[in-house]
Amino acid sequence: MTKCSLHYCKSNSWRVIAVKTYFNNAIIGNSSMLGCLTDRGEIVRLFWPNIDYPQHIEKFSCGIYFSDSKYSTVWLDDDKWNFDQHYIEDTNILVTLYAGKDIGAEISQTDFVVPDTNILVRNYEIKNTSSNEFNLGYILYSSFITNNQDIRGTLLDFENEALIHYRHSYYMSISGDREIHQFQLGNNAIDAAKSTELYGFDSIGMMHDGTLSWKLGEFLPGQKKFFTLYICASRTLKELKNLTYEARKCGWLKQYQLTEKYWKDFLAKARSINTGMHTIDDLYKRSLLVFKLMQNERTGGLLAAPEVDEDFTRCGRYAYCWGRDAAFITEALDRCGFKDTVDKFYEWAVNVQDYDGSWHQRYYLDGNLAPAWGLQVDETGTLIWGMLQHYKIIKDIEFLEKMWLSIEKGVDFLVSFIDKETGLPNPSYDLWEERIGEHAYSSAAVYSGIMAGVEMAKVLGLSERVTGKWQKTATGIKEAIDKVLWKEKYGRYLRSVRTKLNPWGSEFTNEKIIIKVNPKGYYRDVTLEDPTVDVSLLGLCVPFGVLDASNPRMQSTAEAIEQLLQSFEVGGIGRYENDNYIGGNPWIIATLWIALYHIRNKNYNKAREYFKWAVDARTKLGFLPEQVNKYTGKPAWVIPLTWSHAMFVLVLFELIEAGAI
Repeated sequence: MTKCSLHYCKSNSWRVIAVKTYFNNAIIGNSSMLGCLTDRGEIVRLFWPNIDYPQHIEKFSCGIYFSDSKYSTVWLDDDKWNFDQHYIEDTNILVTLYAGKDIGAEISQTDFVVPDTNILVRNYEIKNTSSNEFNLGYILYSSFITNNQDIRGTLLDFENEALIHYRHSYYMSISGDREIHQFQLGNNAIDAAKSTELYGFDSIGMMHDGTLSWKLGEFLPGQKKFFTLYICASRTLKELKNLTYEARKCGWLKQYQLTEKYWKDFLAKARSINTGMHTIDDLYKRSLLVFKLMQNERTGGLLAAPEVDEDFTRCGRYAYCWGRDAAFITEALDRCGFKDTVDKFYEWAVNVQDYDGSWHQRYYLDGNLAPAWGLQVDETGTLIWGMLQHYKIIKDIEFLEKMWLSIEKGVDFLVSFIDKETGLPNPSYDLWEERIGEHAYSSAAVYSGIMAGVEMAKVLGLSERVTGKWQKTATGIKEAIDKVLWKEKYGRYLRSVRTKLNPWGSEFTNEKIIIKVNPKGYYRDVTLEDPTVDVSLLGLCVPFGVLDASNPRMQSTAEAIEQLLQSFEVGGIGRYENDNYIGGNPWIIATLWIALYHIRNKNYNKAREYFKWAVDARTKLGFLPEQVNKYTGKPAWVIPLTWSHAMFVLVLFELIEAGAI
């Protein structure tokens, strides 16, 4: 739940400073608008016109009040209600149920975003469950248009009975299906909402917030009434007024029916499965619905997760597109039958590729470079590998022809990015984005990316003159992995060599060397070997295929991963030894990664055990988190993580195709 504190602003308005929850329990949207809600039905984040940026809600509270009493406001997210929540089957339409503990009312709140519009609909069914009559009203407090320090404005549109928040080219209206009873802009609007007496002296001003109320009338015992709220978004005031008018005119039922049909038609286009196990089949469909909400259809970019930490208090943020995540997600999308979606993503990837052939750490979904802190060379390799995986599904040579210049530039970059002393790719950040070094996982991704380029060149009939150097470089990387990264002393592969384990100063070991870190001649010390057991070592086999699953060195490495990274309290596999990110918990992707490895070895019983653990870690609404708390078994961070859902789909189809489920 969002917690708030009050601060006075020069605009003669009390500003509500919202400390947001880290957990998005539910999501609704339509590819250009994305709403994130708590388990109490509170909208805490609203992204538009892109699902990653900007975010507009500072605080949005809704409630009821008893018209005959002052200070009778009961917010729907407070502890006076019992809560329950579910999605309408096979849709992204969310229903939150409120049962008053001592209020004598039950409320059903239905939230959805209408397809192909900028309209969020919130419909209420309110029932008097007491034996007494009462007179109710609906009230809300809203503080909108955030993300930067521009002056925000708010006005009351009397014609459309709507509160409008605006800043520059972002306009948002809040309206109902009936006339407003009272309103107030700024001037401590939050306390006015609590008191139920609103003073609409100002109808426009440089305020960031406002309060609206509507009369719902008398409720007899057992009587139900309905109320609908609309949130509309547009780039100009005139467009917004037109959209608000159309939304109110259309009515919620028609919008609901259109939205329900849209989502069910979407699922009907996907590859269907029927395992006979409802939990798995339902999670598969929920994964498909997540994938749809996590892509910007206009650009093709894929979102790692809805944002959870906009103020960078616990992480580097999640609302971006990583090539690494996306390559796994696109493989899952291909398996599900969404080939056009994957085509669109790789068109996006070509457009964001840098001139030197590399891809940066992460991007906004509109293709612009996102805040970053270092090259992660595995992403370039993985994206090229992903292009080949897509081609293997679609068998469309025109796709390779469109991709070829990008592939060629990318592979040439990878070939140039080799440490001549070790034969491994030069130091870059690892896939966990925590340390610079020459990593086993990155080496595998680079090897696989180069070999994918070789294979695609052959499909296009290009001569070996184009690919000879590529093949030689990939062979050198494979040899270096065995020569440099295998450690007989441990009986397993090293995670990394030449690694910066202490980013803030000198390394904590005498086993180190000094290396050059950029073309301007700057140097740093690095630790010679990092023997930490890390689940990403599986990347040598799955998915990049440097080593076969039956390779004795790969098997002993995988055994060490299971022995040292398993969570004995709640099950599942962690990322690496002594991981302390968000407490160091088992991860969904790590656990499903070892499941994929066991499938490669035809050890289906073990793979099913890990698969079941991941399925059981889903939330009540069917989302897979990033992590599971190592003590409680409950979701610990980021809901939903798109990569988690992708790994679930990949393991599911591997088991199905092996006849193991």
